[in-house]
Amino acid sequence: MLRRLLALCSFAFAFAFAFAAAPASGAEKTIWGPTKLPGGGSSFPLYRDLGVDTWQVTLDWSSVAPNRPARPQDPSDPAYRWPAGLDAAVSEAGANGVNVALLTIFSPRWANGGRSRLWVPDTGAYADFLTAAKRRYPSIRRWMIWGEPNLGSRFLPSRKNDSTAPRAYARLLDAAYVALKRASRRNIVIGGMTTTAGDIQPADFLRAMRLPNGRRPRLDWFGHNPFPFRFPNIRSRAIPGGFRDVSDLDLFSHEIARAYTRPCGRRGRRCGRAPRVWVSEFTVQSDHPSTLFKLSVGRAAQARWLTAAFRLADRLPSVAGMGWHTLLDNPVGPRSPTMGLMTAAGKRKPAFRAFRDAPSRRFRPSVRAPRRVRRSVLGGRGLVVKVSPKARGRLVIRLASRRGRTLSRVARRVREGRSYAFRLRHTLRRTGKMRIEVAAPRGELVVRVLQTSPR
Repeated sequence: MLRRLLALCSFAFAFAFAFAAAPASGAEKTIWGPTKLPGGGSSFPLYRDLGVDTWQVTLDWSSVAPNRPARPQDPSDPAYRWPAGLDAAVSEAGANGVNVALLTIFSPRWANGGRSRLWVPDTGAYADFLTAAKRRYPSIRRWMIWGEPNLGSRFLPSRKNDSTAPRAYARLLDAAYVALKRASRRNIVIGGMTTTAGDIQPADFLRAMRLPNGRRPRLDWFGHNPFPFRFPNIRSRAIPGGFRDVSDLDLFSHEIARAYTRPCGRRGRRCGRAPRVWVSEFTVQSDHPSTLFKLSVGRAAQARWLTAAFRLADRLPSVAGMGWHTLLDNPVGPRSPTMGLMTAAGKRKPAFRAFRDAPSRRFRPSVRAPRRVRRSVLGGRGLVVKVSPKARGRLVIRLASRRGRTLSRVARRVREGRSYAFRLRHTLRRTGKMRIEVAAPRGELVVRVLQTSPR
C-alpha cells in the first residue's frame, strides 16, 4: 500500500510540473447565480466587479423542446421554446466581458421512450439539440454535458455500483462531442460532471465511462462538483469509500490523467493529453444545515473555506475552472439553503469579499521574466521580473525549485496601472529547471519556467 501511495505521489508531482512547464493558463473564476439582483437590477455588472470570468447556467432540453422538432438542428423550428431570459443574459454577459458556460440537461419524453426526464435520451436527438443550441447561442464556447450523472436522482438508468449509467453516459457524451466540434472547433466540451459522492463514486464512474468499443468518450475538460466534507486542504488524505471532495482535486486529477493517457517509454512516462478539471460547483453553506446539505459553518468560516478552496484550485495546473454556487441565499426559512455570497435580501456576507479577492483570469497580471539565466548571475546581481498588476494589494513572487522548495521570495504592496521590477537572488550548486511564481492581487497564479545554465 505504501509503495502504491509513493508511486501515486510521484506521478501526481510529475503531472503537475508538466502542466506548469508552459506559462500557466490558470483556473477561470466562475459562479452560478441569478440574472437579477434583489432590487431588480442586472447581476452582470456585479459579476464583472467580482472578477467573474464565466457565468454558469442550465438549459433544460425537456422544457425547450417538449414536442419533437421537424428540423431538430434548426433553432428556428417552431417546436423550440427558447427561454427569453437566457437570450438576454447571454447578451448582458458578453457586454460585461463575462463568458457563459451552458449545462444542458433533462430529456423530453419523445427522445427517451416516454420515460422520466432523467432518462438517457437517444444520442442522435441530443446531438441535434446541441447543434441547434449552438446556432442559437453562437458566442457560447463552454458546454457541460448533463449534471451529476453518478447520481440516480440526476441520471437514469442507474444502479448502485453498476456500469450501466457510466456506459450510457459515455455514448451520450461522445455524441455531444462530435456535434459540438462539428459546429465549431473552438467549443470546449466538458464531460463527466460527477459529484463528490453518489450511487456510483466518482472514480468508479470515471473507470466505467467507456464506449461499446472500449474507448473513452471524447471530451476537453472533466467536470466535477467536489462539495466538501472538511476544510479544503490538498494535504488531507482521501476519505475511505471512494469519495472525491475539494481536498482530493490532486488525486482525482491524477485518476483522470491515468484514464485519458497511455503508458509509453520508461520510468512511468505517459503519452496523450490529460483533460483538465472543471470544478463547476463548490460551496459551503453558512448559518445552519439545510434540506440540501447537513454541513454548515459560521459566516466568517464560510469565507475562509472559500478562500482556501479557490487558492487550492489556483495552484493546481490541472484545474481549468473553479465555480461557486451561488450568489444569493434562498429565501429565509428554518431549513433553507444558505450557500450564497449574499443573503436573500442582498446583504453581503464575509464570503462576498473572499470571492471578490479570489484569483481570477480577469485580473491576471502581465509578467515579463527571463527564460534562461546563468548561475553566476542568479547568485550575484540576480534576475529581474517585471510585473504589471491589475488590482491593488499584496503581490508575492517566489522562485521555487523543481520540487517546490522556496529559494527566493519577494513581497510588497502594489497598485493597478503601474509596473514593478522585482529582483530574485539565489546561490545554486547545480543547474536545472526552476519556477517563477507570481501571485498578484485578485489575479490567477502566473508560472514561468526558468532554465539555469553553468557559469
